[in-house]
Amino acid sequence: MRRTRRIHLRAFTLIELLVVIAILGLLAGMLLPALAGAKGRAKSTQCLSHLRQLGLATQIYVNDFHGRMMLDSFFGGGETWGSILATNAQVAARDVFLCPSYKPFGWQNWLTIYGIRMDPPEECTTGPGGLIFLTDRIPQPSAYLHLADTTSQAQGGYTARQYYFFRADSALKMVHARHNRRANSLFLDGHVQACDQVLLENLGVPAEYGLDTAPGYF
Repeated sequence: MRRTRRIHLRAFTLIELLVVIAILGLLAGMLLPALAGAKGRAKSTQCLSHLRQLGLATQIYVNDFHGRMMLDSFFGGGETWGSILATNAQVAARDVFLCPSYKPFGWQNWLTIYGIRMDPPEECTTGPGGLIFLTDRIPQPSAYLHLADTTSQAQGGYTARQYYFFRADSALKMVHARHNRRANSLFLDGHVQACDQVLLENLGVPAEYGLDTAPGYF
């Protein structure tokens, strides 16, 4: 006579189930910050790549115009250094003007892009309002911060957006160290760098290291 085997399946007890859930929760709590950090580093790398491309476009622009570059439009109307560079250096990929870690309105708004230094030394500017930048007069281009991550500080009515300029001689902290307390930057010689607080202070550039809480109109 053939005997049939009975297979007994043992279910988890409530305590065992709770222990498993607790372990999974602990693992998730350990992994999520690591994943968020990896995502942040990837965006910072992409941001540096954007600035590097803008550096190449800037070199093309200043070579074509004998060392001169527009810091801003003479006519306003939403045009900025970004729209001028895009037109004259034929920058097709307009999203390179945007930091992937911040909240832009899109590249169609030329006010909410990376910021250009608007106050170079007086002897390095000419034209109406000093808006023509004589780049070849900067004595040490590798130490001149030209473009950077910025935040609006309510300029133009914008709340916590990129903004198209910053000033080194202003108390307004528009350079934004949002990449792990570093501000990604393009220097005039074409190299890009994530600038920490020590470097920014040595360059004489005020920066925001936290959230931009200045209220704008939108």
